[in-house]
Amino acid sequence: MTPEEYRQHMFAHLTHTKLDTETVSLADGLGRTLAVDAVAKLAVPPFDNSAMDGFAVRLEDFTSEGPRRFAVIQEVAAGDVGAERTLNADDADLPLAARIMTGAPMPQWADAVVKVEDTDAPRGASKMPRHVNITVTPKPHANVRFAGEDLPAGTRVIEAGTVLTPRALSALASIGYGKVQVARKPRVAILATGSELAPPGEMPGPGMIPDSNSTLLALLVREAGGEPAIVRSVADTAEDFGRALPADADLIVTSGGVSMGAFDPVKEYGLAHDWTFEAVAMQPGKPQGHGMAGDVPLIALPGNPVSVAVSFRLFVRPFLARLLGQPEDLVDSAPDCPIARAGAAWSTPNGRRQFIPAKLVRQADGDVVVPVHEYGSGSHLVATMHAADVLGVVDADVDEVREGTLVKVIDF
Repeated sequence: MTPEEYRQHMFAHLTHTKLDTETVSLADGLGRTLAVDAVAKLAVPPFDNSAMDGFAVRLEDFTSEGPRRFAVIQEVAAGDVGAERTLNADDADLPLAARIMTGAPMPQWADAVVKVEDTDAPRGASKMPRHVNITVTPKPHANVRFAGEDLPAGTRVIEAGTVLTPRALSALASIGYGKVQVARKPRVAILATGSELAPPGEMPGPGMIPDSNSTLLALLVREAGGEPAIVRSVADTAEDFGRALPADADLIVTSGGVSMGAFDPVKEYGLAHDWTFEAVAMQPGKPQGHGMAGDVPLIALPGNPVSVAVSFRLFVRPFLARLLGQPEDLVDSAPDCPIARAGAAWSTPNGRRQFIPAKLVRQADGDVVVPVHEYGSGSHLVATMHAADVLGVVDADVDEVREGTLVKVIDF
């Protein structure tokens, strides 16, 4: 199968329950998925206000050239409407001005703001003057921000399924929200199979290796919006694997045990429980599997760490997006997938699409994509994988990549 065919097959066979929603404060909303459309409760800005520190005036009072003398009738600070003061009899014939600060509401009688630099008023902290001389003629509505100029109340601002960023949460605050309804984080159980796995930080014994897959998958799940509820390694027997399967998760992700070996517990157990195992035309990550562990969907990935990371990107992350109600993240098959020139030559597998951990290197004539390891997409090259910021995607019919070859790139 191609990666697209396998993903479609997997989605069709894995059933899932719609996640509940919960309400969180904006401060706790970072990275969460919006559950319902956010509609503006307030206009932005909510009222006409000044874009400058200066003086609010009426355009009709500017009838002659040169400096003009105004009577300052009130002072308006941000968060205040400013009370008008009584004019002296000597000022009765002068046009009116109000000293106003940035963000302060416009007096109802004013229609423009002259910045303080275009007057003889002192800058900075100072007592409100009784008079001000203005040296320019403002344009209509100069330095005025109008109510609803950004958007009116009732506008749909952010769609359900959006992952909330700091900018999105700021927008929610501006339109009247203090709390937000989000999808519950899916609880994901992570089972790394392999009798050879030693816990991180422990010196491995003979024939043992550090368990990097548990850490990798747990943090990839968290990065994708899920909660790694169970994280453990399992010995290479079908019995141990079956006993480790939880019933209280939204998704189970396993690594290892899906290939052709004599000790592949996931495949042995899965074939006895009607799970599907396929050879996918991709490198790395050829052996893949999925099925239902009772009522819980399960995605079985190969065991080599680079294969785990690439497979997560192609299959697990889109499935988590589906659970969360996000748009499905299928950029690897999008027609507008970004393209970059190869900055080095590398070998490709015959008849399989290659996903090679790579980095974009800026050059004077544009970015080039370069593998992070001289061995290319070796599925065991975990210690250098951290240097990759993209996956270079090479189609199955490309015999080799030469320097300058156009290569698709997706985020990693």
